[in-house]
Amino acid sequence: MLDSEWEAEQSMAISTVDHGVDDLCGGEQWFVDDLDGLAKLVAIVMVGRAQLVTGILAGAEIGPVPTSAALKVRLNKALFPEKDPWHRDGLLFETICWLVARKGAAANEVVSDPHRRATNQGADSVKVIFDETARELRKVTVYEQKCTDDPRTKFRDEVLPAFSDWITGTRDDELLQIAIGLLARFNLTEAESNRAYGRIALAPRPIAFRAALTVSPEAFPQNECKKVFKDYDDLAVDLEARFGDTFPLKDMRGWFKDFAALVWAKIEAFDV
Repeated sequence: MLDSEWEAEQSMAISTVDHGVDDLCGGEQWFVDDLDGLAKLVAIVMVGRAQLVTGILAGAEIGPVPTSAALKVRLNKALFPEKDPWHRDGLLFETICWLVARKGAAANEVVSDPHRRATNQGADSVKVIFDETARELRKVTVYEQKCTDDPRTKFRDEVLPAFSDWITGTRDDELLQIAIGLLARFNLTEAESNRAYGRIALAPRPIAFRAALTVSPEAFPQNECKKVFKDYDDLAVDLEARFGDTFPLKDMRGWFKDFAALVWAKIEAFDV
């Protein structure tokens, strides 16, 4: 069972500091303050209870987390794969990324739910910002999150091309569907919904991009970030719409292997 004292501590499970890179991009660097607490949050998300975590981050009192035995069996296999751990590590990292995005979201910002399986297709996350006074969409942020031991190559060969596709409108069908779905939280009228469609579909579009990558070593200064995010300024958006976040780890693969074991211990303890 989760008690109120534990809930109050979870907002500090992972912290962020400003870590922008000159004229390339803004951004943050992430640090784990409470590994056990982070594992609990990730475990709750993995059993399909992301909204419980949203409540915890807001200070709500949360009770038991009932989880079926069958789901536990499937998640055990996902967390301890017989071979290729890349998908497992990617899923855990995407979940951490969602926690960071959700933790920093204001009342008028909605973040898409995290994926339940690691994926190389589709948007990793999308966030909308809605002006409730003017009843207008203000911004859509598209996230690309890569768990990797080669962040420069991932950013250059996968993240930048993906961001370019969003800019050109190649993936507007996906963007519109996700963004308008998120805006449903604000009970838009038909006219307001049509205006939101227009804001997204027509130039100039209020779109921003946020990349997040695992990096090494643990001390990862701005000059190293500059190497990772090189060419970000070639993207056809203003500096204020480019963000690059880093999650520095000493041994990325070893860290996620150990973290998976911690997450499983939390899932195993949930009520059946």
